[in-house]
Amino acid sequence: MKPFGDRLYYKKKRLWDYDSVSIARIFNLEEEPEDMSIGFEHSKLMYMYDKKSIAEKVKESFEKISNGKDVIFIEGCKDIVYGTSVGLDSFSIAKYLDAPMLLILSGTDENVFDDAVRCKEIADAKSVKIIGAILNKVKNKEDWEEINSSRLEKEGIRVLGILSYIKELATFTAKFVAEQLFAKIIAGENGIENEIENVFIGAMSVSDAMKNPLFSKPKKLIITSGDRTDMIIASIGDNTSCIVLTNNIVPPNRIIEKADENKIPLLLVPWDTYTTAKRVERIKPWISAKEEKKLRIIEEEFRKIEISWIEEL
Repeated sequence: MKPFGDRLYYKKKRLWDYDSVSIARIFNLEEEPEDMSIGFEHSKLMYMYDKKSIAEKVKESFEKISNGKDVIFIEGCKDIVYGTSVGLDSFSIAKYLDAPMLLILSGTDENVFDDAVRCKEIADAKSVKIIGAILNKVKNKEDWEEINSSRLEKEGIRVLGILSYIKELATFTAKFVAEQLFAKIIAGENGIENEIENVFIGAMSVSDAMKNPLFSKPKKLIITSGDRTDMIIASIGDNTSCIVLTNNIVPPNRIIEKADENKIPLLLVPWDTYTTAKRVERIKPWISAKEEKKLRIIEEEFRKIEISWIEEL
């Protein structure tokens, strides 16, 4: 259950939350994804509910979904304050359902400590129980195990698990980029599943680009204007996974044919290069039920976590 959907996914003229879709499919749940969320937009929720009725709606949805279940996991919002104005922030939801809260924390050490302490303060003020925290995408796992965990526990927050940063989980495909940008695929459809690990903005001369170490990195996405034929030609090679063409400019047919031959998707978007780069920067990898390799990695990592705390729920 995810009361406030914030990762929008359009499918068959229906609006879903992507996390709800993924969980429903991965675990073969009977519930429809649309039944797992109450709403997606602040303005509509403000119009439809007040603070009393939103609490009642959350309880009603929970009763429907929890029927016949031993344990229900409720995903909160993307940050501490998101959804507060409509009564669907994580702490309010926990309060409505008298549900304990599990924190999933990531970021720099400082951000983790700041978020954890602030969450504890809000939870205490709202009489919400925090059962502990799982640290996600941790690059300095040994430091956390030996030093930092005790600092959190001094704040009254148990560390229930530490998940390492795994590079493979941070990749996404050219197809995913096309979907996120609503881009038109004008070439290279046979390479639409190419994985992307690096992003390079081709706004300089080709000679300067080739001097940049990032240009030689594998599995890269290139962002450049559709009229930069020199940059596009230089980018079509073994190390390039995908090229996003900006300004709605379609390159000559010879370039389209070359991209097809090399199985490098050319994605056409209407924005300028800077705007496109900012949109690509906001793209975060989503894991679907079809990505078996990533799901196996996640399963292996989760098996390392002690889960006896579930019995406390």
